[in-house]
Amino acid sequence: MPNRVAFPLALVAGCLAALGFAPLNLWPLAIAALAGLLWLVSRARGPWSAALIGWLFGTGMFAFSLNWIATAFTFQAKMPPVLGWVAVVGLAMYLALFVAVPAGLAAILRTPPARVLALCALWIPAEWARGILLTGFAWNPIGAVWLPVGGVAQLAAIVGAIGLSLIALLAAAGLLWLVVGPDRLARISGGGMIGATFVAGLIGNAGVLETGFLGPALVVVQSGIGQGERYDAAAVEAHLATHLDLTRAALLRVEANSRSDLPDVSIRETQIGQAEGVDTPLRPGVGKVTGQLQNDVAAGLTVPPSTEIGNSNRSSLELLEGAAGNTGEDQVAGPGGNPQIARRRPVATTPALVLWAEGAIDSLIEEDAATRARIASVLRPGDLLLAGGTGVRREGGKARYSNTLFVIDAAGRIRGRYDKAHLVPMGEYVPWRELLEPLGIARLVPGDSDFASGPGPRTLLLPGFLGVAPVICYEIAFPQAVVQASTRPAWIANVSNDAWFGAWGPPQHVAQARLRAIEEGLPIARATPTGQTVVIDGHGRVLNQVQNDVAEAIVTTMPPPLPAPPFTRGGPVLAFLGAVLLAGLALLLQRRTLGRLDLA
Repeated sequence: MPNRVAFPLALVAGCLAALGFAPLNLWPLAIAALAGLLWLVSRARGPWSAALIGWLFGTGMFAFSLNWIATAFTFQAKMPPVLGWVAVVGLAMYLALFVAVPAGLAAILRTPPARVLALCALWIPAEWARGILLTGFAWNPIGAVWLPVGGVAQLAAIVGAIGLSLIALLAAAGLLWLVVGPDRLARISGGGMIGATFVAGLIGNAGVLETGFLGPALVVVQSGIGQGERYDAAAVEAHLATHLDLTRAALLRVEANSRSDLPDVSIRETQIGQAEGVDTPLRPGVGKVTGQLQNDVAAGLTVPPSTEIGNSNRSSLELLEGAAGNTGEDQVAGPGGNPQIARRRPVATTPALVLWAEGAIDSLIEEDAATRARIASVLRPGDLLLAGGTGVRREGGKARYSNTLFVIDAAGRIRGRYDKAHLVPMGEYVPWRELLEPLGIARLVPGDSDFASGPGPRTLLLPGFLGVAPVICYEIAFPQAVVQASTRPAWIANVSNDAWFGAWGPPQHVAQARLRAIEEGLPIARATPTGQTVVIDGHGRVLNQVQNDVAEAIVTTMPPPLPAPPFTRGGPVLAFLGAVLLAGLALLLQRRTLGRLDLA
């Protein structure tokens, strides 16, 4: 095919592939666009032509899908806003190299089918490298287009997002051969590959489990504070008041929900002796009931220890009421002289986890006792607030600031902190500052000093609750970099400020979070100031969501953590193994095809 035709088609195909990502989620179009890329590379005149085809495809795909980055430049005054589009195109041209290199290498092979398989194989290490080199940018792996196809997306628990990318490429190859296969065998193979994708989806759906797990109360606050007013010094007090008011109202809803779940009604228990002829080492309803409670009761509700149950002469009802803090009882005589106990069950406070967005606290909270006291005034005993703010460490007369998530209890004490480790270049620090600052390049976040990076993934042990993996902003985009492997948490708290990123950035950010939820088998609570604020279960499904640009809070219970999926242990090994097998098959196909040509 002439280059003057192939090159524009590659650029258009890349733009069409971008439509498969959120928010449009036109995944069939993305698969068709990938098939177009495979066809163009298979017909390229040589490696250099194929590399340019891949580069144009990647430039179109990344420039179109990452258009939201330009919006961030409209919220700062140190650089001309037009530089936002320069940044989008420049970043896209760089990321496109990770498509150009595998396309060029695949075209070293001479036969079209071998090139198709080789490009599918080489895409995998290239996409993996994209998430690592120069601090990495793992955003929008091509496998993310499967998220609307729930069954296929569930396979990320086994092969990860990078494995989903391999499945997307194989589906595209199948579509290509089904439509333009050179012979019947190729068309049958193409149909079989597409069919295998649907079977994979059925397998993925089979792994989705529904449980009756009752998690702790969870409040996720969306303040509705837009980026245009985010750094208004005159509005600091109003911002804090907004968060406090939303939290106070949400915790009242938690109380109302708990009263609905545990109504204040009279409960009667008749004292009945052991039935004649029944021999059992357990008193009725004590050990077995307690064993069930230990599996299903949420964090924040105290269960009587086994020693108390084993040594007490109280009934199971008395033990359970004691766990809830019940006191007081009135005895009345029942029929036949059996004593009956009529009691009122008071509703104890249900401790809740409260999540605020990245940067929700404007002051240096570690040094601001007054603000901590105001926060504590809306929390109830046992409640914990996880909120984003600015951390500071002062050493030798110098202050080092960090993008931090704080854990604050109802007494106003800071019970834990996490400093963001994977900082955003040009957002939270300026790389090569000595060279770029004289050119007028500044970071997007206000301030003249760079943020200091934290130590990496951590599990924070929360008093009264299960452990959490804190993740700030786009750290959620990096596979195997959100959870501390040695101490697996029960959930992930992802705080972010997506108010910078227009209409396309927030839904793409949620897509990255959904992929991590599936890979890790952990629920994710995600708080942002303007959207998208969501709660995601361990299967990557969005269970709760606040509308964009409104001030509201999600009040729900934490979804359960799932058993650690295979991806948490093997990582991308299966995807790389599949890539190696495809590369070997490509070489074998090339050798057999050329052998037949030599014999002819």
